Amino acid sequence: MSKFKTIDIELLRNSYLESKHEVLVTTDKDKDGFDFFPRSAIKPFQIIPLLLLAKKNNISFDNEEIAIFGSSHSGQDIHVDLLTDISKKYNVDSNDIFCAPQRPMHVETADKYISNNLPFSKLNNNCSGKHLSMLIYSKLLNVENDYYFKIEHIVQKNINKFFKEIFELSDIKYAIDGCGLPAIYLNSQSFLKGVKNILSSEYKDTWLSVFDSYTKFPNLVGGDNRTDTNVMTHSSKPFLAKSGAEGVLFATNNESSYIFKCVDGNFRAVDLVATNFLHNSNLINKKPYQELVKNYSKNLQNTDVYTFNIN
Repeated sequence: MSKFKTIDIELLRNSYLESKHEVLVTTDKDKDGFDFFPRSAIKPFQIIPLLLLAKKNNISFDNEEIAIFGSSHSGQDIHVDLLTDISKKYNVDSNDIFCAPQRPMHVETADKYISNNLPFSKLNNNCSGKHLSMLIYSKLLNVENDYYFKIEHIVQKNINKFFKEIFELSDIKYAIDGCGLPAIYLNSQSFLKGVKNILSSEYKDTWLSVFDSYTKFPNLVGGDNRTDTNVMTHSSKPFLAKSGAEGVLFATNNESSYIFKCVDGNFRAVDLVATNFLHNSNLINKKPYQELVKNYSKNLQNTDVYTFNIN
C-alpha cells in the first residue's frame, strides 16, 4: 500500500439517504498520510513520560492505574472510585485537576446522579484520568501544579520533548483540547511511526506495560458500550484501541497499526467503518460492529429507522 484509503458510509432512514460520511483509513504500511488531531487517541503515548519518571523513583503503577491514566472513561462508578483511590494513594487533590465537572457519558450513571440529586464532579469528566496523572507527574517533578495544563509548564514541555523524539518531528503544532490540555496536530504517518519507534527504543518495556494495561482492563479505558472497549474485548489477540473526539480511532497489535478518521468528525460513522474494517481484516470478531448497528439503527422508541451502507 502507498496511499491511505477512503471509505464512504451512507446512513439511510427507511431506505432514503439522509447523510453520507467519508472516513480516512491508514496503516503503518502506507507511504502517505493525512494531517489530523488525534485528540484522545494520543493518550497511550502521552502518559509514557510519567511512567518513565515513576520508574526512576521506584514507583510502579499497576495495570489498572495505567489504564485509567490513559482513558477517556464514561464516568461510571468503577472509574470514579478508582480515581478517588489513586488520588488518596499518591496524596494529590483531585479538585486540582483542570478539567470541569461533566455529566457522565454513561447514561444510566448520569440518570442515577440526577435521580439522587448528586452533583456531577470533575472525576466524572472523561479526561480526568489523564489530568490526575499529570498532577502526580508534577509532584514527582517537585514543581507547582497550578498551570500543569499550559504548554509552557515543565510537564507539557517534557511530553512535547518525548513526542518530538518518537514521532521524529523537529517542531510540533498544538491547539487546545476540549479538556484544556495541549492538543497535538501531526501527520498520521508520523503518529503511526511512533509505535515502531517505541518498540525499537529504550521505551519498549514501558510501551508494553501501557499495551498490557489497555488490553487487560478495556472497560477502564472507555466503559460500557464504548467502541474502543468493545474492540479490545472482542479481538482475536491482544489489540490496543483508543478513540478520540471528532471521529478518530487508533488501533494496534504492535505488528500493524491503524488510524481511522471521519472527515466531518462524525463518531457514529468512524465507529461503524472501523469495526467493519477490523472485522474484515480478521483482527476482531463481528460483535462490535453488530452491536453498533443494533444501537445506531434505532430511535428512542426502539424502532428500527436506520440502515447503513459501507463502500
